[in-house]
Amino acid sequence: MRRVPVLCAAALGLLTVLVVVRFGPLVRLDSAVSETARHAALRHDGWRAAMSAITHSADSLVLVPAGLLLAVVLLWKRWRTGLWFLLGTATAATVVRLTVLTLVHRPRPIDRLTPTAGWSFPSGHTTSSAVTAGVLIVLGCAVLTARRSRRVLVAVAGTWAVLVGVSRVALLAHWPSDVLGGWLLATAVTVALARRLRVQRSFRTARPPSPQRDDGRTHRPEGSPECTIQRHDSASSSSPPASAPDTTAPPPN
Repeated sequence: MRRVPVLCAAALGLLTVLVVVRFGPLVRLDSAVSETARHAALRHDGWRAAMSAITHSADSLVLVPAGLLLAVVLLWKRWRTGLWFLLGTATAATVVRLTVLTLVHRPRPIDRLTPTAGWSFPSGHTTSSAVTAGVLIVLGCAVLTARRSRRVLVAVAGTWAVLVGVSRVALLAHWPSDVLGGWLLATAVTVALARRLRVQRSFRTARPPSPQRDDGRTHRPEGSPECTIQRHDSASSSSPPASAPDTTAPPPN
């Protein structure tokens, strides 16, 4: 996990260079995938409608209120590290994406099948949905204790983020490399801040201590009356019983 942010950042840097220089194989691959997606969307209305619904689930009108609601919950729970993680991840990803977007100024595909605006690389919907999924996974895995619940959370959030990226290509809103760039950016920022802020550990240390049970008995702090009684009982039970006085008369001579 330590190398994930570095590897993702390096891959994003390399991909950005290939996009800027219009690397031939990358351009041809983007064009071929986009053309295939266009034909599939025009031939299958159900597929196009499903992709449209998924892509709009990552609109700013949906994610911004959801993020504000989550921030309010974190404030209410007084989990400051979780709040800083949420705000820091969203801010860092947005700043980096807008910077790269402005510097690269890559045009979007032609004949788009959904309303779009601005430059293309990296994909905004893809980055936002991946950051949202990452934040939910990190915070949720800190809160949830059951392994099954964690797996369900990772599967649902991760699948949604992947489908949002696919929908951007399916509707010709972005090139495939734009979506890949958004995934790399979101992963690098989310994992880096999660490790930097130690989100998982911060939640465990912030939780109020719960009674620990051993053999059905609750451990209590040293010095409490119950603990003193237990130690006294244990000491009494473990010490050998005092021998009774010998009342048997000695045998006659």
